[in-house]
Amino acid sequence: MFRSIIHLIFLAVWISSCHAFSPQLENIFPRGAQRGTSIELHFHGDRLHDAKEILTYRPGISFAAISVHDRKHISAIATMSADCPLGEHQFRIRCESGISEMKILLIGQFPTVAEIEPNNTFDAPQTISLNSTVHGIVKNEDEDFFAVQLTKGQRLSAEVEAIRLGQEMFDAYVAILDPKRFELSARDDSPLLRTDAFAAIVAPEDGIYRVVVREAAYQGSDNCHYRLHISIAPRPSAVFPTGAKPGETVEFTFLADPSGPIKQTITLPESFSSPFAVFCQTDGLSAPSPNWIILHPLDYANEAEPNHTHQQATPLPPAPSAAQGIIQQDGDIDWFKFSAKKGQAFSIKAHALTLRSPLDTVLNLHDPTGKFLLNNDDQGSLDSAIIWDCPADGEYLLRTTDKLLKGAPDFVYRIEIKPRAPAISATLPVVERVLSQKWKMLPIPRGNRYATVVNFTRENIGCNLQLHALSLPAGVTMHAPPVPKGTTSFPVLFESTADAPIAGGLHTIQVKSGGDGAPADLIGSLSERIEHVDVNNQGSYHGTSVDRISMAVIQDVPLRIDLTTPAIPIVRNGTLPLIVKITRAPSYAEPFTLRFLWSPPGIGAPVTIDVPKDATEVIYPINANNEAALGTWPIVLLAEAKCPEGPFLVASNLANVTIAEPFLSASIDLCASEQGKPTPILVKLDVTTPFEGNATAELMGLPHGTKSPNITFASNAKELTFPLEITADATVGKHQSLFLKILIPQHGQQISHQLAHGSTLRIDTPRPVAPQAPAPDKSPSPAAKASTPPPHSPATKPLSRLEQLRQQKK
Repeated sequence: MFRSIIHLIFLAVWISSCHAFSPQLENIFPRGAQRGTSIELHFHGDRLHDAKEILTYRPGISFAAISVHDRKHISAIATMSADCPLGEHQFRIRCESGISEMKILLIGQFPTVAEIEPNNTFDAPQTISLNSTVHGIVKNEDEDFFAVQLTKGQRLSAEVEAIRLGQEMFDAYVAILDPKRFELSARDDSPLLRTDAFAAIVAPEDGIYRVVVREAAYQGSDNCHYRLHISIAPRPSAVFPTGAKPGETVEFTFLADPSGPIKQTITLPESFSSPFAVFCQTDGLSAPSPNWIILHPLDYANEAEPNHTHQQATPLPPAPSAAQGIIQQDGDIDWFKFSAKKGQAFSIKAHALTLRSPLDTVLNLHDPTGKFLLNNDDQGSLDSAIIWDCPADGEYLLRTTDKLLKGAPDFVYRIEIKPRAPAISATLPVVERVLSQKWKMLPIPRGNRYATVVNFTRENIGCNLQLHALSLPAGVTMHAPPVPKGTTSFPVLFESTADAPIAGGLHTIQVKSGGDGAPADLIGSLSERIEHVDVNNQGSYHGTSVDRISMAVIQDVPLRIDLTTPAIPIVRNGTLPLIVKITRAPSYAEPFTLRFLWSPPGIGAPVTIDVPKDATEVIYPINANNEAALGTWPIVLLAEAKCPEGPFLVASNLANVTIAEPFLSASIDLCASEQGKPTPILVKLDVTTPFEGNATAELMGLPHGTKSPNITFASNAKELTFPLEITADATVGKHQSLFLKILIPQHGQQISHQLAHGSTLRIDTPRPVAPQAPAPDKSPSPAAKASTPPPHSPATKPLSRLEQLRQQKK
């Protein structure tokens, strides 16, 4: 009755609603803006006509006056506050029909100007003012030249945002040329900006200088947009120290700016995320993008030169602690010493490339005498790491250098000696390679459900886990079963009431330890990683990690699926048909695809099945291997459907399936026979779980030309004998494909067993029968009798050589 009421509500809501699903956001123009201003942004894609709000992940931008031009184009007024953080701002568009992909808006400090063609030669550049940001496009074999007036000693920095726009695989090159066409600074990639680049100089003389931007290999296209900051702002490539404690006030030195080191005192926040962005500022101008440091409560020490040998090692606070330094020149080696106690378990990790330093660290651990203990180059990431258990109280030595023995003033690093503490985290998985945004949004149809899989990571601990939502859209309930110890992925279901308001936002979901010896306060977050530019077989060139999940209640959909909870278990090496009930809105008869969203350990199933038009019930078959994890597990299905207003997703309920040991074991005796000759096949049974009623046994995997009837048997049966018919043309040979399919009744259903796999039946050709000759007449004829010689004495035995010699002597 309750299910019928739910379905009636579902039908009533659908009939009264207007549908549009799965908005797509492809482009945004312009790609950036100046803070402290307002601009009109244009968004292009598909199914955007029911847009309601723009969700932003960072503070500083507000949106208003959303205007719908058509289903593929909307616009909105974006207002950037005066203190809006510089750099990337991620956002999504929330529509009544769903949530769009994540896109990026770049915020800068300078007024923006548009590139004006033609500007593709040194002699015909576009003249612009210093402290400007150019919006441009590099087409195939295109070069864009920009001219600025400098006086001797004036800094000029040019930083390009290309790959960071998150739109295209655009490997930008930027260079600064003097009035005589000589290149003063040029870069393709840079450790600080990765695939993006910057160039910076101090003008050696008065004159007009050019900044040129192009694609590194002289390629390009209409999609190769860029933002180019041309200014007198600082552009250091590194900062030192490379870390500090939250709340500290620290004097930082920004390194490798063309004007020389820049000192700046910064008070760091009490609450923090790491790495933490710090911006170099001079004369009221900021570097266009930050340098990076580690914020952590660890005690630390900066290297004190000389520390090139273990006798000169810079002392650190007792472990846990951190070391910070610079590999300042080719061949430089830095040594540190620290004290540790027996039994302490440490993770010793370098941070260099992760802080956008050019340094490729190599870490060595030594005992107090300098004897080598352990080393590492890369450990699962770009930087070095050593896992170490201290064997005895004492002082130990750390040595670090560059893998290729390179060095420069911006080869900065931080080494952390931290306890191997328990940690847990969760992420939304990548569903499709090079399409990392797929199904990262959680749209919950009103009066219906949506499900996703969550991946879990445990470090230095094994425990059960539990998801906990700090917030959810109104009317939404999260069904998150406890995640068993050792399980690395698990389904979670979101369900909306029929009267939930159509709304949404960015929500925080935590993962907590589930007891079983784990610290009760162990908490992690559910995050997602979006790869904006991901090239097949090459990997990601630019991505974003966020710790808030986009979810929304959306318009109801014309489909509901309900997964019937099985009344019987699935046994190891068995199969189970799952019954799926389908409720359709009036006039909705479209075929769709059902996906088995997550498989318990050892459970196999078709990844998807096609549901035909008008179907109201289907069977989704699953199977269990012989090592399937015993116990009760949640399962859920996801429907991928379409209607005239676009594709949509809807989930079934969570249903529990129990995996059990087989109720019995069986073996099939080796059997051999000939073509055309029937034979019995003997099966031995061992029933370990008694059952009521009669089970049915069927011989499976029989070769051509053989058949045997099914046999019913009771729980107390010990043996079965199958009469096997073998035709004269049965396939000859050794057949090792026999097995038993046994159906055991329970709760009105049949528990399917598959037993005795690989049993053998041998079929031979019949043996040929030799023709029989007539029996001979053994009585002699008269002539034979007449010619028969008289009997004679037996032949004398021949004498041996010895006996012959004896007779001769006589």
